[in-house]
Amino acid sequence: MNKILKYAALFAAIALITGCALVGRSKSDDNAQEGSIISNGSEQLALMYNPYSTTIHPKVFAKKHNLEDIELYVIINDAELLFSKANAQKSNTAMVKIFYKVMESYEKTALIDSCTRTVNFTKEASSKTYAIKLKLKPQELKKFVIQTTVTDLLRGKMSIHFTEIDKTDPFSEDNYMATQIKNMQPLAEHYIKKGDAVRIDYLCTSKYPALMSGNKSHELTIPLSPYSSDPAVEDTTIFYNTTEKNASYILRGDTAQLYASTADTNYNRNYVLPCFDGDFPNIDTPEEMMLPLAYLATSDEFDALRHATAKKLAVDDFWYSCTHDIRKAKELIKVYYTRAIISNVLFTDYRKGMLTDRGMVYIILGPPRMLAITSSAEVWTYRDSKSGQKIRFVFRRTRTKLSGEKYVLRRSTEFKTVWDRAVGSWRKGNIFTF
Repeated sequence: MNKILKYAALFAAIALITGCALVGRSKSDDNAQEGSIISNGSEQLALMYNPYSTTIHPKVFAKKHNLEDIELYVIINDAELLFSKANAQKSNTAMVKIFYKVMESYEKTALIDSCTRTVNFTKEASSKTYAIKLKLKPQELKKFVIQTTVTDLLRGKMSIHFTEIDKTDPFSEDNYMATQIKNMQPLAEHYIKKGDAVRIDYLCTSKYPALMSGNKSHELTIPLSPYSSDPAVEDTTIFYNTTEKNASYILRGDTAQLYASTADTNYNRNYVLPCFDGDFPNIDTPEEMMLPLAYLATSDEFDALRHATAKKLAVDDFWYSCTHDIRKAKELIKVYYTRAIISNVLFTDYRKGMLTDRGMVYIILGPPRMLAITSSAEVWTYRDSKSGQKIRFVFRRTRTKLSGEKYVLRRSTEFKTVWDRAVGSWRKGNIFTF
């Protein structure tokens, strides 16, 4: 098992990405009014969920202080950049170009506004993370989408990101700023680790001067199968303290649970930061390795796994039963948990990414062949290499009290054949991929 866990740690390092892609831009894309490649989908866009498509993986997000004061943050770790002394100063320098364009929506991608900024980095003795802040020009639109492309100019690799702004919503995630106490850098993740401390600021302080803080236990609900007809049940209760806080306070992640802040005294909208144990998003304990096995195991098998006294041995035995070959079992484990780690990085909301609908599909089927993003959903398309048939999974964007939004799979009995085939492949000791 120790060697197995090392595979997970190794691939976690490779997979620490934020939904970036090596995606080319074209003039037709810039000029499109309707039916853009974003909302129609493309193989290029699907590279957002391919961890090997680019070498640069910045974090990109926006924060709004008021209707006119909106800032775009780009967080870059210089360890991912190519440095060179081939310059006039002979200094070890990397060059990054940041380009953003404002468009009305994913469906209407005509250029409304844009900005380009080039930033030079000088190599330091130890790796360093930089936070680059760009102030957006005031926009008349109440809602719009920012498409940001970050390019390592020396290596010729780039990543693309999409950020949505709704100026009419004072309680969305972009109204809150979390700053890491240890380095005073903006928190770029959607989670903290046990022992972390962050300062929470509500940015629209002129209208909503107070915050409430609360918490709830983690949800360990396993997603239902894609062809399930049972309704999903979700508890959105947050247990709030009764004392109001200032518009800025220190949150300390002493316990692995969900921490919530809100400026909405009706508690209908919450800014939630999950706090995770261990080396999240890595998977480094038998208990964590057991959870995504729910997608492969029968209900009786999974119940036995959860109640096993020796969980390490139980997980090993499960994988060995699929292959009866230690070498093949290790190969299955390497791929399966790499997909789970990538899911944790890409799809975590208030739950671990591997326990979301998108994480479930990603782990079993792998990254989609094509990706479309619309104002209401993501559409993942796979193509069966044998029959040529296209299989589409629609993940609807749904707003919850626990986070800005989550993606819920539109389940259908039509998925039963392909899902049973994929699960059966894993159970027979074969990595499933289209």
